Amino acid sequence: MNHLYTLPLWMALAIAPLAQAQSTTSAQQGPMSAAPASPMRWGAAVLSLPKYPGADRQQLLAAPLIEARFGEHFFASTLQGLGADWRPAEGLSLSAALVLDSHWRRRKDLPTAWASLGDVKFAPALRLAAQWQVDRFSLELSSSSRLGTLSRGAAGSKDKKGGHSVQLDASYGLLATPGLALAAGVSVEAMDARLGQALFGVDASQAASSKLRAHSVRAGVASAGVFAQAQVPLDKDWTFSARMGLQSLRGDAGNSPLVQKRRQPTLAMSFSRAF
Repeated sequence: MNHLYTLPLWMALAIAPLAQAQSTTSAQQGPMSAAPASPMRWGAAVLSLPKYPGADRQQLLAAPLIEARFGEHFFASTLQGLGADWRPAEGLSLSAALVLDSHWRRRKDLPTAWASLGDVKFAPALRLAAQWQVDRFSLELSSSSRLGTLSRGAAGSKDKKGGHSVQLDASYGLLATPGLALAAGVSVEAMDARLGQALFGVDASQAASSKLRAHSVRAGVASAGVFAQAQVPLDKDWTFSARMGLQSLRGDAGNSPLVQKRRQPTLAMSFSRAF
């Protein structure tokens, strides 16, 4: 485990699963125990995640947690981005937001011999999501479309742009009391070939300089796994939330020579106060 680094505000959007832990576990408590939405929430979050997709080492990041709602539909959040949500029917929620895409890789985190692979750049993304809640069951389908540079092109070639991913989360509320809400579920993510190749592919020139075998990644399922999440009201204002997950890289992503460990653990925790 590395030292604790402070995560800049705009990078904190990468920890969106923690926002889902807060919203989903609240909903799964049922109408008798769910607290009304607060127009403002402040706090701090800590995230442990692999240093890069497929890494066998973890890094620890810290971020401010700031959320604000404006009217019935609009929100600004370090976890969920800038956007709006709607509830067209009971149990159904739709949202659209501009976020920081959670798929990125820093060259400095890679083994020295892999330096030619370069960065997968931070970029904004348009995230569209639909969540369906029935009693203690929750199903969320979301898509993320990158709007900026994906990776730098080789000398004389254009930068690569775009990249798209789709994620499906299904969870069940295991416990719903005024003092504790617990839920567990499964998660599956698919990527298009452009994003998958940037994260897990090795082209001919990269293979020659890094001594890795060349590897191409097609569109398809990149990971599948399980997660558990909890929400604990500490008093009428303060709340502790957590989400722990274990994803297993699959298909072309899992077979990449860049993958040092197929099973990728993550842990996100936050303390926040409603105003």
